[in-house]
Amino acid sequence: MASATQTNDNILYQPDERPSHPASFLHGFQNVMGNIGAMAAMVSIVSLAGGQSEDYTAWIFFASLAVCGLGGILQTFQVWRFGSGYPLRLVSSSAFISICITSLAGGGPAMLSSLIGVSALLQFVFVSRLSLLRQVITPTVAGTVLMLVAATVILSVLNRLPDMPAGAPDVAAPVLAGVTLIVLVGMRMFAPPTLQQWALIVGIVVGCAIASIWGLFDFQRALEAPWLGIPPNPQLGFDLSFNATFWALLPGFAIVVMATTIRAIGETVAIQQVAWRRPKATDFRVVQGALNVVALTNLMAAAVGALPNTLGGSGSARVILTGVAARRMGVYGGVILIVVALLPKLIALAISIPRPILVAYMVFMLSLLFVQGMRTVLSDGMDGRKATVIGLSFWVGIGFENQIIFPDLLTGTPQTLLSSGITTGSICVIALSLLMGLRSRRPKRLDTEVSMSALPEIDRFVRDVAAEARWDEASSDRLRSAGEETLASLLSLESQGEDGAGKRLVVSARRADSAIELEFIATSEGDNLEDKIAYLGDQPEIEDDREISFRLLRHYASSVQHRKYHDVDIITVRVEA
Repeated sequence: MASATQTNDNILYQPDERPSHPASFLHGFQNVMGNIGAMAAMVSIVSLAGGQSEDYTAWIFFASLAVCGLGGILQTFQVWRFGSGYPLRLVSSSAFISICITSLAGGGPAMLSSLIGVSALLQFVFVSRLSLLRQVITPTVAGTVLMLVAATVILSVLNRLPDMPAGAPDVAAPVLAGVTLIVLVGMRMFAPPTLQQWALIVGIVVGCAIASIWGLFDFQRALEAPWLGIPPNPQLGFDLSFNATFWALLPGFAIVVMATTIRAIGETVAIQQVAWRRPKATDFRVVQGALNVVALTNLMAAAVGALPNTLGGSGSARVILTGVAARRMGVYGGVILIVVALLPKLIALAISIPRPILVAYMVFMLSLLFVQGMRTVLSDGMDGRKATVIGLSFWVGIGFENQIIFPDLLTGTPQTLLSSGITTGSICVIALSLLMGLRSRRPKRLDTEVSMSALPEIDRFVRDVAAEARWDEASSDRLRSAGEETLASLLSLESQGEDGAGKRLVVSARRADSAIELEFIATSEGDNLEDKIAYLGDQPEIEDDREISFRLLRHYASSVQHRKYHDVDIITVRVEA
């Protein structure tokens, strides 16, 4: 349950606040500037290893930038079930490199587009059923995936540290990386919040200035590039033959897509936790909206021949660093990506940033991301079983990422599926979480309607559960009171005081050690119950009779969790014996 007294004073701009246009432009620029060089490297690797031409390389770079820019803009809005309302970046993830190379080599661009399109449709199905997967996509899973992303990506990033032009001084790489990192850490630790927001730009500018002294910043490439242009459009299309190669590649592609989707869930949960001065409970409608935009832009990517994309993994870390979570920043960031896609000179300038500077920047951001993953894991509590699941899954992922777990036995398709630490770690943490769930007894269930008239039936159900658990009268009364106040609170959240007639309510009860968890699943709308309960601590007196139920529920329950999805609310109340 969120604490009403916790505040995040480092937030300068919440999502619903509007910094000035110049400030929004600069924040949007530093929000996406790291994407450009990383996407350029990824596109080059995928295209060349997949046996494609330079024209194809130029096109997919242009198309990927444009699609990610449009997706970043869409994320800042909330229209029907699309959009998160947060400045979330879309990127062409390095997690797709291996499977994209295999797809291009096996069937060419048309095969890759078909795989991206089918996987996007699978994403839509996954997102629509997200509420049914709540026992799988837990804070334990999401936090572990975030930690794995940071740990696996940072290894490949550090391998790029020595990349310097021929003839560069031996000390150039460590000096450039070291100076950039010192500026970032120094501003983070000692600068006031108003200056911390510019740490990324300052760090990279200082690093590039030192590189220019050594002649290691290639201005010539930017000078020779044209100002405006669109690469030649290759022949686009889909491979609709659905041959054996397609079906052999689809499982691997789908697993990578699901792994990045799980990571995106973790990122969307994390940014909701850090973007507000007063922390709010996680709204899974925001998660669904964010993932629907990802799936939509992947359909666009398939249509225009771009690479698949997902949410950038350091958005929450960047909010922690800069204190800026304004939607306007996300709009500017998306527009900048689209403009850069049309300006080859700016692309050349971004690509010219020496690698050690970008490595230092990525190491700093990934470090914050790793810590955010730890916080997400701990937010759901920690015990010996969860520690086993998290620790084992994390190191299994690291082992497969570094090819030290049975490397000689993995060839062909198994190697493609298991060579990614994110994929293997995600599979492991999900499997172990489900195995841990088998330890719990099968819950008792009651199907009724969302109405106060259902209270007697719910009360009998809860009383029988307490009797089966051999609780004494005082504990039983406490559980029954919690059930009554949960129903009353749920009804009070209905818009315009509706009584929920015609809506169904499923109540389930599960024993958990010395406690009983009641889960109320209803089709309803309204505010988040966790927020309502948390905010009561700031109110000196009851101003609304409906708040009595919130206060009583806070008294009877040891914890309350409210997950809001599209068309369904899930309230979990834990009562100790």
